[in-house]
Amino acid sequence: MVLTHVILPVFFIIFLGFLLRKYGKVDLRTFSRAQLYILSPALGFMSLAKPQANTDLILQVLVFILCLQAVQLGISLGVTSLWKRDRAERQAIAMTSTLANTGFYGIPVCMLAFGEWGLVYATIYMVASSISQSTVGIFLASAGRQSSWKAIGSVFKVPLIWSIVAARLLVYLHALPPAPFMKMIDMLGEASIPTGLMLLGMQLESIVLESAAWRATLAAGRSREFRIGDEHNGVVAEGVCEDAYPAAIELKRDIEGGLTAAALRIIGGFAVSYGIIQLFHFNANMNQIIVVQSAMPTAVNAIVFATEFNCRPRLVAVAILASTLASVASITLILRYVGF
Repeated sequence: MVLTHVILPVFFIIFLGFLLRKYGKVDLRTFSRAQLYILSPALGFMSLAKPQANTDLILQVLVFILCLQAVQLGISLGVTSLWKRDRAERQAIAMTSTLANTGFYGIPVCMLAFGEWGLVYATIYMVASSISQSTVGIFLASAGRQSSWKAIGSVFKVPLIWSIVAARLLVYLHALPPAPFMKMIDMLGEASIPTGLMLLGMQLESIVLESAAWRATLAAGRSREFRIGDEHNGVVAEGVCEDAYPAAIELKRDIEGGLTAAALRIIGGFAVSYGIIQLFHFNANMNQIIVVQSAMPTAVNAIVFATEFNCRPRLVAVAILASTLASVASITLILRYVGF
């Protein structure tokens, strides 16, 4: 039931996005900008204007996520230090094992599994997660080359944050917009879910396309400049393979690191969240959402950070693909575990 009612519908829409990008030659930037500036803020506003959402809950979830990420960061850095990985590999594995796809993937899964309250609580988790990703993700990728104030300032450039503030402020003042306007916001917010899944499929298509180029490069027995897709959320970035290892050895290390990061993301996210959640006092429904969201695959935003700061983008791409594919089984098992 979980596979047919939750996972398959989600992956079908992701696959449509994959095909649209592959054969339709669609401009990814158009979709990403519509999602970033219109649809995601509408989803945040409609969810946080509901009575189940409150500011205290959002702050509690943010504290939980920071604790979760701190533990996972320590585990990943500990594992990679024992393996004597270089600094770039350690940072890449730490980032991919820490950042979860709680928006494009997590929200539709929770909505299909738990209904309206699943959508509301999953959005609250996504909101808190987006705040931490905009700072923690940049810190890990830049490895000290990005100033603290600049990273924090980037959080406030995202429209989603302001839609959250507006929703909570209007609820507090009992001044929500009239019903026709709220209906318009609800329609836009509901459109955010399938659009986000298609966007995920388009981004995965770019990663798969590049992996074919990597294989061709390996077959040719040489190293080369590589490029992760054409664009990611409006960002075009290029990186250059390090020359410290021959192409075959470096590719092997990136695959091993990516698979390790994927395992830490899913298995570690589930195990650590289940342990930490005992320290908090969320209601039973919120507990279910937190455990599911904490075990989501690696966020696609990780590839943006990795390419921007040349932090092993190929390793990060492997982690995104591996964790997303593995989530077909892992999310099915976790949903059954939490009682769906």
